Amino acid sequence: MIIKHIPEDFVVNEVIELKLVKNKTNYVIFKLVKKNWDSFKIIQTLARVLNIKPKFIGFAGNKDKQAITTQLISFYKISKERIEKIKINDVRLEFQGYSSERINLGDLKGNEFVIVVRNLNKESELPSNIILENYFDNQRFGNKQNTHLVGKAIVKKNFKEACNLLNLNVINNDYIGELRKQQRRLLRFYLSSYQSYLFNKILSKYLEKNKHFVIESAIGSLNVTDEKVKNFKIPLIGFDVKFSKDITEIAESLFLEEGILVSDFIIKALPELLTESAYRPAFIRVRNIIYKFEKDEVYNNKLKCIISFFLPKGSYATLLIKKLERYLN
Repeated sequence: MIIKHIPEDFVVNEVIELKLVKNKTNYVIFKLVKKNWDSFKIIQTLARVLNIKPKFIGFAGNKDKQAITTQLISFYKISKERIEKIKINDVRLEFQGYSSERINLGDLKGNEFVIVVRNLNKESELPSNIILENYFDNQRFGNKQNTHLVGKAIVKKNFKEACNLLNLNVINNDYIGELRKQQRRLLRFYLSSYQSYLFNKILSKYLEKNKHFVIESAIGSLNVTDEKVKNFKIPLIGFDVKFSKDITEIAESLFLEEGILVSDFIIKALPELLTESAYRPAFIRVRNIIYKFEKDEVYNNKLKCIISFFLPKGSYATLLIKKLERYLN
């Protein structure tokens, strides 16, 4: 089974509700279509071309790099004409209108996916609905799969280690000052990556008591199950976290293993990173999975399966494909 053989095999269309107006406002809205571009990288590149700070470009969600993705982005006080002159390889910008509000992370409802799975031996029957463990997948942890380690170093106040992991050029041992030069949303991303890592560990440990099988991720094996499991929420840990009785023991054991305390999430040296705990469902139901098999034009005498579905924001299509692998193989 092979996915992402080419970017065209992984198509993502963002679903977002945004009220557009015809009259000019502070925010001009464009549709961004990109291929083989990391979300943060393309925002930085657009900002550099326009000679503005990246914070003046708003977007609702990070998208896969090795894919063709479509999403809306907002520009603050930049003319439509300036943006339309931008020429970047594998990037297309299409004017949509104006808005009275900036687009922010989390504003999207979810994403529609069309994914091609290649190198299959035979046709098989896939479920039209499935319960999916709401893990974070590899994309959450950066191209080097180490953003959670940067986040952990920040939580443990080991700012030197965080700078080393980021290959930052630190002058006069001013590690905090060097970190502060990074975009605030990048620093928040590192912290959220560590929170995501802890979420994965808690959910995977919880599922050990069920009949389960294992799928692989870049940061370790994850347990999944076909059994019916009551849904509940797991925290993305902040300074004010509260654990349900189902996972308190698991969380306490994990904290010992990681060598952290809840109070570590108060980072006085970087107060802008202080966040309250958020609570994420352990499972989501994926409905209306549509698929068809065709001859694979890339791999001789093999089949490909074209699968389309919708996922709510924050959920990972690659994890669904990993869970469907047992059917596809």
